[in-house]
Amino acid sequence: MDELGIDNTAESDSGASSKSFANIPAPTAEVKVRTMRSDLASLTATGGGLPRFNKVNVEGLSIARAAAPVAEAKPQKRSNLILVIAIVVVACVALAVGGLLLYNTFSNQGSTAGQGAASNNAQPVSPPTSSPVQAYVPPAAATTSAPVVFTHVSFFKKPADQTITLSLSSGGAAQTASELQTYDQQVLGVLASTTAGAQLIEIDVKGGDGNALSIEELLSQADAEIIDPNFLSSHFNPDATFFAYRDKNGFWPGYVIALNTGENKTSLQSGVQAIESSAKIGNIFLAGAGTASPSGFGDAMISGVQVRILNFTGVAPANGGQTVSASFVYGWFRNYLIISASREGFAQAVARL
Repeated sequence: MDELGIDNTAESDSGASSKSFANIPAPTAEVKVRTMRSDLASLTATGGGLPRFNKVNVEGLSIARAAAPVAEAKPQKRSNLILVIAIVVVACVALAVGGLLLYNTFSNQGSTAGQGAASNNAQPVSPPTSSPVQAYVPPAAATTSAPVVFTHVSFFKKPADQTITLSLSSGGAAQTASELQTYDQQVLGVLASTTAGAQLIEIDVKGGDGNALSIEELLSQADAEIIDPNFLSSHFNPDATFFAYRDKNGFWPGYVIALNTGENKTSLQSGVQAIESSAKIGNIFLAGAGTASPSGFGDAMISGVQVRILNFTGVAPANGGQTVSASFVYGWFRNYLIISASREGFAQAVARL
């Protein structure tokens, strides 16, 4: 290195450079340099002003050759920097996604394991006996409802030929012979005392407490619950008109049941039609049921009313004579559901409503 700050090794390599560029004349480049000597001379000449550059001619140095690498290096460095930044961003995103997936996986496994352990360790817990839903209720208490108290009023606009009262016994050890009879036998007993000319007779049945029996209780006493009691109590008046029609063969009972206010008989058809699948239809007859027709229920018209009818053969008459044919009939007249053990009894009930 001389006092101009130029490495002498350049001169030793001049031979190689001259060989590499033997066919191309090397332009002379003017280079401005500063040295300590030039700075001192500049200070002396200017009286302390800014230093000045000295122009030195350097052979073999081309400005184009020297500037080209610098111009090419900047884009390369910039592209390398962008590539590094892109790689770092992608790596960060990949790490974040991978970490999230691992977190969800271990979190789900932990919750599943916790649930499995909880279910394995859980012991059955009996519901508190104080709960009204789970508490044991005896069957009798669950099915027994409080009796409905009302004053009986006949549905017949035209009164029956005769009205009689049947008071059922309240039970007990000191029962009379009549109190030991079945319900049907007690009904036939009071009917036997009616006037011979009375064709349609209304029967006011009272229980041992002196209150009139509801339709549910009447059917229960006769063991003829052909309609669900809950359905009856929900949609019908409890005060039914119980009647018996008399012909030459005996007495044929029937019932007139009224809809509650606001009820629609069309919406109750399915509940009423359940009558046809009841196994207690034959118990409607007072003296004993015969054999139902194998063809089942059919449609018929009685006094202009569309009815459903089931024929029976071998029915024991109330007068104790030979067995006869009879019919079980039910149908709607206005807002009244009429159930009868005979066609003629149904027609008589319609005529008086």
